[in-house]
Amino acid sequence: MPRLIDKLDAAVGRTPALLDDVDYLRCGPSPSALIAPNGRYAAGWYERWDGALNLDATNAFDMAFQRWFHFTLDAGRYFLIFHIADLHRAANTSISIADKETGQFDHVSLTRLPPAADVVVDEPHRRFEDPSTGSVLWISDDDAELRFSIHADHLHLVGVGRRALGDPFVQVTRYQRGRGALQWYGNWALVHGVMVRGDDITPLPTGSLGTYDRTLGHQRGLQSWNWIALAGEARCAQSGAITTIALQVQEDRDDARPRVASRKHVLWVGDRLHKLPDARFDYAALDGDVGATTPWRVASARRGPRWLDLLFTPGFRRRDEKSLVVLKADFRQYYGRVDGSVHVDGSTWNLEGVFAVGEESSLEL
Repeated sequence: MPRLIDKLDAAVGRTPALLDDVDYLRCGPSPSALIAPNGRYAAGWYERWDGALNLDATNAFDMAFQRWFHFTLDAGRYFLIFHIADLHRAANTSISIADKETGQFDHVSLTRLPPAADVVVDEPHRRFEDPSTGSVLWISDDDAELRFSIHADHLHLVGVGRRALGDPFVQVTRYQRGRGALQWYGNWALVHGVMVRGDDITPLPTGSLGTYDRTLGHQRGLQSWNWIALAGEARCAQSGAITTIALQVQEDRDDARPRVASRKHVLWVGDRLHKLPDARFDYAALDGDVGATTPWRVASARRGPRWLDLLFTPGFRRRDEKSLVVLKADFRQYYGRVDGSVHVDGSTWNLEGVFAVGEESSLEL
């Protein structure tokens, strides 16, 4: 199992505490293939992805391969998170519905082990299907249209979306032992959709904004991260103009092995994508078991041409723990509002009360 190998490597000093050997701040053209001739992932930040997905050329072992399609949607009174994940030795289909007014959750997470771990993904990794629940997540070849039909017990989400806020962010991140991952972060707006909870059927507001994360690759056995995602409106401090922005910021936590300085600090202002040089999560735990925390400061260490300084105040939270033979997971999600500023292209954009989701999570596989 990758987690056992990675724990042993870390214990004997074979895994560095930090990998910082790739320039993830320079955006370049797509490489011709995901796996380079030396068998390693072709790491970098790319304008788009046109390369071959030659996964059979990797030096990484097969059992480390994982892929997932993960969505958020800020739909009026409700905030939705849903995904399908193929974790090689396990599969997961999940729906979370948070009521922003009451803090109440409706959540179902279905984890299945072989032989029931039967997620089917097409060759371009654009269509994720879970036959056991009849769930499908799909994105078109040009990233312009999304469709979802996802089902978990009494919860159902069905709808169509379109790309919002410009092109997706594309990055290949390299890990140890020949491992790595290709990842797309993007944004979408709902064209039409419906939410079903038992006998309750609720139309979702057209134009609702969300984010997505589509990932494939050979992952580390010891994963630990912070992440925050939002899509909403901001006002320009200089002109007073209002525009739509979105961001996703992810950082490895100290117990990831190895930690990777992947600099996935991504911001869209209108249709323009920016990567911020640095960002850090700073908060304190108030209750280690339940997971209560102080407000989170998500900020750049320096104020140069591009920076952010945000305060995320969790209003409510949920925790999903699993300890199975093949995996150990502790997912802690926090829901609340973000205030603060981002600065790019000589303009400062102020956010007031934009709803967001944050994570403090770990996964061992």
